[in-house]
Amino acid sequence: MGLRRWLEAHEEAIAERWYAQVKIREDRRPDAGDGLLESFLEHLAGLLPGTMGDRREEGEEVWQAATHLYGSLSLRRGLASGEVVEEIQLLREVVLRLLLQEPPIPGFGDPGFSRELLILNRILDLGVVQASVAYLDDLFFAHLQESGIPEPLTPELEEEIRRQLSLFRREMDALRGNPGGAP
Repeated sequence: MGLRRWLEAHEEAIAERWYAQVKIREDRRPDAGDGLLESFLEHLAGLLPGTMGDRREEGEEVWQAATHLYGSLSLRRGLASGEVVEEIQLLREVVLRLLLQEPPIPGFGDPGFSRELLILNRILDLGVVQASVAYLDDLFFAHLQESGIPEPLTPELEEEIRRQLSLFRREMDALRGNPGGAP
């Protein structure tokens, strides 16, 4: 089983574990944005398989756009700049732990799989960069507007984010040859 298929098969577990880790690190009670956060993490985990394989370049573009949006949301969630980086790094940790617990046999140690693992690592690094850039850009523009305070997460903004996430997912599904929806 290749890494792409393994990621597809473990998409739900990755999203659940990632969300649990984020919530533990936040150490706070649920608030109005938590449903959006959980949905966002599910979408991001679902985009990962599309960054592997023949249409990798196009998948990377969707991934970068989605993680850029995640950085913007992170500012509105009140995170510090390092925390958005930590949250994406948690995704890497979740994937690696799960890979070690449930390795894709056969081929876990073959050179092709190792190459795929390095590609995945680079994809996750791109996500860190895009989320950080979006966070800092939005913070900068909030200061330019003289308030210094980012716009709050309104119901309208939450709905727009959900719309964009659905668009990213449909675009990635089309790249993966699954235009009707998730695998």
